[in-house]
Amino acid sequence: MPSLRSLSEAKAKAGPGEKVKVILEKDVAGLGEEGTVVEVADGYARNYLLPKGVAHTATPGNIRKWEEMKKVAGRKNEKGKQKALKIAEKLKGVEIVMEREMGEEGKLFGAVTTQDIAEEIRRKFRQDIDHRKVELEEPIRVIGLRQVILKLHPQVKIPLKVEVKKK
Repeated sequence: MPSLRSLSEAKAKAGPGEKVKVILEKDVAGLGEEGTVVEVADGYARNYLLPKGVAHTATPGNIRKWEEMKKVAGRKNEKGKQKALKIAEKLKGVEIVMEREMGEEGKLFGAVTTQDIAEEIRRKFRQDIDHRKVELEEPIRVIGLRQVILKLHPQVKIPLKVEVKKK
């Protein structure tokens, strides 16, 4: 998408020290969310937003392209959500039991990580889950029952029980 050249044209129309309109490609704290058209100082756009790829100029052509991309992304997002809901239905209420070697003090020799949990889901339920979708504050290092959150989609999260037992 045109950026610096379009910005030069926009700046020429706006005059020195004026503001230009940009479309945000990512959420920017204090400025706006992805996809919004905001008015910023031309220097801020030229020196920060455009080079970092955070925004592009809001020409009529770019706005039309952005709207079309949002429609396509919305359809993809809905398909992803439906797929996540099907997986969530299969995994709802399940408990994952993991056996590990233990030391004398009741601590595990190795920790149970998000990769271990994702692999166990893959092995037992034939569901390929990315380990980054398993929300675990820190690896499990003691035996017992823990609850973790499986974030299948931004709008689909399910709790999973993970029990770590002595081998």
